[in-house]
Amino acid sequence: MIGILSVVATALAVTLAPTQQSQNADAIRAYWTPERMHEAIAASDPAPASADPAPPDGVPWVLGRGSVRQVGRLFMVLPTGQKATCTAAVVDSPNRDTIATAGHCVHLHAYGGFMKSLLFVPGCDRDDWPHGGFTARSVGIAPAWADKEDHKADFAFVALDTDVKNRHVQDVVGARKAVFAPVAGEKTALGYPYVKPYDGEILQYCSGPTTPIHDSRLAGGEQLKPCRMTNGASGGPWYARTPKGEDVQVGVTSARQTSAGAGDEAWGAMFDGAARRLHDEQGRL
Repeated sequence: MIGILSVVATALAVTLAPTQQSQNADAIRAYWTPERMHEAIAASDPAPASADPAPPDGVPWVLGRGSVRQVGRLFMVLPTGQKATCTAAVVDSPNRDTIATAGHCVHLHAYGGFMKSLLFVPGCDRDDWPHGGFTARSVGIAPAWADKEDHKADFAFVALDTDVKNRHVQDVVGARKAVFAPVAGEKTALGYPYVKPYDGEILQYCSGPTTPIHDSRLAGGEQLKPCRMTNGASGGPWYARTPKGEDVQVGVTSARQTSAGAGDEAWGAMFDGAARRLHDEQGRL
């Protein structure tokens, strides 16, 4: 978890928040009781619920929890003291301890900077922690997010502590390989949205073809439509299948439009060279 913050710009142009948490891992796990988890909201301003009475295009994952047990909820406490929740997923790394999420799930200027007391619960299903909880020891965000919250860089990589049994998260739930170049074809986005009609408790997904985003707020990203997953899905993985048939992670959910007349699409920040540097840095810690 992030306590007393020390931000270091490395030669790889990576911004790090090394763990210097006054609470130990056991204290953080103990803090996140079911009651506090229910109090958590998404790590951004809540989006208004859609007035559209039609069923949401994000639907519960139905292919078995075992196939996506590397996806989970990421709980955090904002510098203001507010509890919050996002989505994250384990990515393959040398230290077997690394997850990917959205940059705004770990750092927001509007709330005072870095979040603290981060806890990742893979495979979370309501109050069930089938694989336990993992606290964070280091967070990496891109300078473009740290400096100006550029949504093209709205990704983060987090190195986790081992669990109470001294296990690495990747050894417990597996991982998907992260790819830092475009992958054509359909994408699947997963997340734990909490704004109605969702409750943040069950893994949801959208799947289909994507198109480039030309909006200046996330130019260079991709959009998945239809997909109405709401706040709380931020940081969730975008998976794709390579021509060789390998399922890989290519980005994370960053945002969705909420203005009047906006379409029902999810916006994804795609992994690029900056994401690769973050992944490599956190994966070696």
